[in-house]
Amino acid sequence: MVSGRHSDLCRQTARLALIACMAAGCDESLPPRLADPDAISVAARMLPGRVLVNGGVVSGTAGTIEVSVSNVYTEVLQDTAAVNIRCSVWLASVPESVEIVTLDASSLAIGRQLQGGVLTLLPHETAFFDKLGNFTTMGGTPFWTLIPLKDTSDNRGPYKLSAPVQVFMADTVRIFKPIPDRTLEPMSYILQFQVR
Repeated sequence: MVSGRHSDLCRQTARLALIACMAAGCDESLPPRLADPDAISVAARMLPGRVLVNGGVVSGTAGTIEVSVSNVYTEVLQDTAAVNIRCSVWLASVPESVEIVTLDASSLAIGRQLQGGVLTLLPHETAFFDKLGNFTTMGGTPFWTLIPLKDTSDNRGPYKLSAPVQVFMADTVRIFKPIPDRTLEPMSYILQFQVR
């Protein structure tokens, strides 16, 4: 009887040791996903259309910058938020007319993804950030003063309208400190400026 109990105890101990070894082996072979630069995919775009300018203030949806960052894994990505998205925007006809639009955690569209300063992306979930820029160069010159405008009017009264213009945007994106910056190639967009 005693030898049988001893044998059972030995088998249980061996099983526990094997499970512990297997668990340790798994931990060593799977590094934290946040250490993997390919843990996220990034995309950005600018909404085309007519940018509305009223009294020097830009409004509307055209010209809004949208940045999406997706968790490509079937595991949760979670860390202290380090959101720093820098979008360089310039007129194709005046390449030196650069505006830097910065998006941070306050630009996050889905509030539940950020709690107590911690950003969480569920498996295959996407975080969306958006912001409307001022279309003003770093030197303080509005884009619409650098392009031809024609006089026109509607039922609200007179205004000035540009022809469709080409605008470029290049982006550098970071949302978690352990994952290096992602730099996206410049893309072009067509906008019009309506100025009242």
